[in-house]
Amino acid sequence: MKLASGITSKKLGAKKVAAVILAAGRSSRFGDVKQVLPWRNKNLVNTVVEIALLAGFKPVVVVLGANAAIIRETLDESQAIVVVNHDWEQGQSTSLKKGMAAIKEAVEGVLFLLSDQPQLSVNLVGSVAEEGLRSGKVVVPVINDRRTNPVYFPASCFPLFDELKGDAGGRQIISSCPHTTLPWLDDWMARDIDTPEDYEELKKHYGV
Repeated sequence: MKLASGITSKKLGAKKVAAVILAAGRSSRFGDVKQVLPWRNKNLVNTVVEIALLAGFKPVVVVLGANAAIIRETLDESQAIVVVNHDWEQGQSTSLKKGMAAIKEAVEGVLFLLSDQPQLSVNLVGSVAEEGLRSGKVVVPVINDRRTNPVYFPASCFPLFDELKGDAGGRQIISSCPHTTLPWLDDWMARDIDTPEDYEELKKHYGV
């Protein structure tokens, strides 16, 4: 297994991989609509859309739920397919299914990203997908022995998404698919924004 650390990511080439960005949560721990928090010259969700586009993913799907109208106003729907999960309170599994249903073209696989990880590098997301294309397996990044996001699923696993329930998300089906890990060296790539303190720490570290 290769150990990735910061080499410029290869392009995905002719193979088509979709990206689904999960942005349906209420942000109850944060206390505000964190998907629209500023990050450089964009907000969080639009930054993640940009990362997916720069890495070569197509189509890019954004799944909204709570505060959908507020967040949707900020999105450019010529760049990403925007869908609303009205069942978001029933758990993350409903958003994964909604995102998968929005992919109408044949793809080799799909990468799931979180809207509260604006610091993810194009290198990381591209490398996860490249490893998935190379191996034909589910790929989970591992940082400091911790499994983290984004996670890639090959098309061979797509039928299993119908079995998802509750808030456990794609973790429920990983064991049912061939899977592997991608070790990564940058600890900051494993972080997400759950609280205002998390947001301030990330902004300080990245000079935002």
